[in-house]
Amino acid sequence: MNHTSQGSAQDAHDRIPVLDVGPFLAGEPGAAVQLAEQIKRTCEDTGFLVIANHGVPQRLIDQAFAAAGDFFAQDEDRKMALRIGDQNIGYLPYGGQTMKTSTIEMANKPNYSESFYITVPDPDPAVQDVSEDLNKWPPAMPDFKATQVAYFQTMRALARRILPAFALALDLPEDYFAADFQGANCTVRLIQYAPQTGNEADLFGFAPHTDGSFITFLPRSKFPGLEVKTKDGTWIRPPDVPGAFVVNTGEMLARYSNDRFVPTPHRVVNRSGAIRHAMPFFFGPNRQKAVHCAPTCVSADNPPRYEPMSSAALIAVKDKTNFPHRRPGS
Repeated sequence: MNHTSQGSAQDAHDRIPVLDVGPFLAGEPGAAVQLAEQIKRTCEDTGFLVIANHGVPQRLIDQAFAAAGDFFAQDEDRKMALRIGDQNIGYLPYGGQTMKTSTIEMANKPNYSESFYITVPDPDPAVQDVSEDLNKWPPAMPDFKATQVAYFQTMRALARRILPAFALALDLPEDYFAADFQGANCTVRLIQYAPQTGNEADLFGFAPHTDGSFITFLPRSKFPGLEVKTKDGTWIRPPDVPGAFVVNTGEMLARYSNDRFVPTPHRVVNRSGAIRHAMPFFFGPNRQKAVHCAPTCVSADNPPRYEPMSSAALIAVKDKTNFPHRRPGS
């Protein structure tokens, strides 16, 4: 593995702030402007922040993690019966994803992890019920569905409430993104990382990449592993705050912001000696909406870097490169 310089814990706290979003969520006067300024500063730097006092019950997070662990502990045959298909729903086994789109580091080996995707494939908000769509629920685990649906719906509600702060951070009206996020494209990806005991080159739990989402929410894992690459090339770990979420920007927000908020590369290396679980929640615009450069992010001297393109088209390009099962003829 390419051992790039590692930053200290103090570096992480300096570059990845811990933000109390409670006052904003409670509607306290001035809290929205204050949070937007904090988001603006970090998104122009690392693109990573940590949010505390977010209102998601720790009990629900723990239940979702436990359900994920139970799923991955099943026999391989049971998991493979739910194998992922062309809509990226269900189980992705080890070897199922190689980050070929990465421009950060060469990644020729598949991610050393397995995943399970839960999403809402229908973009119509009138029928957007994660419990009644095309998800592949394990029949031998009756509580799994209820737990993951509750977690999904809670995270979607939090993301919608946080969204206006990102609009304000770009000097836009707080409801600027509302129309594009009616029928938002949301996905929970349950991930199990095997422990990495060797020092094999080009082997990662998750290879260096940037997220294709607008923003991503990541609950605190039991074991460390996430590393963030700063602009000076140093890899740092986000502050470890019990009960908090790491939030990072993605490629959709980069397009809306005309690269004002550029997504930061990150990777996962599991040196804990134990199995590690993660549950990123990806939040993006409706698949049919055209992702475009916002008016406050363009000018005569700073023209749009991107042509408008639907969220679905952007996702398809990346998926067909990184997932063998999404390629024609596979």
